[in-house]
Amino acid sequence: MTMKNTSIQHGLYKNLPHNTIYNSQAATLIFALGVAFKISAAPGLISEYYGSSTLWACIALTLFDLIAVIAVFAFVRMRGDGFLRTVGSRFYKICCGFASVWLLIKGAFYFCFCTSYLTSELYGGIVPSVLYLLILAPIAYMGIKGARSISRTCEIFIPLFFALIMFNLIFLETDMDIGRNFPVFAVEPKDFVSNLFRYGVWLGDALPFAFLRIKNKRAPYVTLGVSITFALINIVVFLGVSVYGDALKTVSDLLIHLAIFNQLSMEIGRIEWTNLFAVVALSIISLSFVFYGCHTACDRALGSSLPAKIIYPIVIAAAIFATGSSQEVLKFVISGVGYALFGFAIIIPLLMLATLLYKRRRLKGVYNCLDDEYMPHPPQRPTAPDSLADNVLVGMKEEAEQTETVMQNGMLQPASEEEGQ
Repeated sequence: MTMKNTSIQHGLYKNLPHNTIYNSQAATLIFALGVAFKISAAPGLISEYYGSSTLWACIALTLFDLIAVIAVFAFVRMRGDGFLRTVGSRFYKICCGFASVWLLIKGAFYFCFCTSYLTSELYGGIVPSVLYLLILAPIAYMGIKGARSISRTCEIFIPLFFALIMFNLIFLETDMDIGRNFPVFAVEPKDFVSNLFRYGVWLGDALPFAFLRIKNKRAPYVTLGVSITFALINIVVFLGVSVYGDALKTVSDLLIHLAIFNQLSMEIGRIEWTNLFAVVALSIISLSFVFYGCHTACDRALGSSLPAKIIYPIVIAAAIFATGSSQEVLKFVISGVGYALFGFAIIIPLLMLATLLYKRRRLKGVYNCLDDEYMPHPPQRPTAPDSLADNVLVGMKEEAEQTETVMQNGMLQPASEEEGQ
């Protein structure tokens, strides 16, 4: 009779240690970050300058963001965080310090836009302080609890939100003109490229993954998550430009507004609340993940996460009371600040990866000695059962019998010689 060990699945322990998640959970977090930040707010703002080139500008930004994503997950795959902490890399600590500040600014902007949009442009009669408290409380709680709690929450809700978004896109019925996405360069090519760097706040959402360990299941969930998310972003932008044209710049949240054109709304009523529910919930999950990345990076830089845990809510509170609407926040982040944020979003992951490669080459022996726990375990060899006669293992009993035979043969040999004499 054998007992089934339910603690191991796919050769990995299910009770993972702190700061360790599965690649399937990482894929759901990537989707949440993309929907909450890139699809919702970015297209309308980008359309103000690019017009019919909005789709192509979003594709270009997606390619830049893909560079940062590849650098981050290459860093994670090579266990960069654990190795650089082990060898005490000072440059890595500096990078983590900049990463913490950058994530702080990013989180403050995202929170301001989310709350300002809900209070001033969607529900004008709501009391702002109540909304701030309702949104900030779960963000702080999940951010402090850590990546495992955030990833589990995301893993539960993502299938529902993905189904709601697909439901509204599949049943989309309105007058669309695909030609509104052309020409590619509605502005001068030089201006097209140079102005892309103003929108850096929407890049680098994957940076908090650098401080995690990701355990792989059989399917390449991270690759699938990145591919589906980036494809969905550009599909939604394509539909938005096709529907609204130059009027897209007046749309504050594209994903919610597209749900208005669901052809089933004539039978069951307005259903844009489905995408609204998804956007708000995913914003809370994404902001908590950004908060987690902020205080974890602070811990790597200073040895304590407490400063970031205190400063993050204070900065958010100061920002939301200092700004009257989301437009003020948007104008600020696409000014000169946007260029700096773009640089940090791309350079920080590349510098962290370069530091890892340099240290790994110089300290190859230390890198090879890194603990590689939670790898697939080899099957254990079955042991022989106890003997029913004397409770001695069969192997030990056989060895004892062989030893006794040798001793007897050795004692018998002299006796035979005496008999011969």
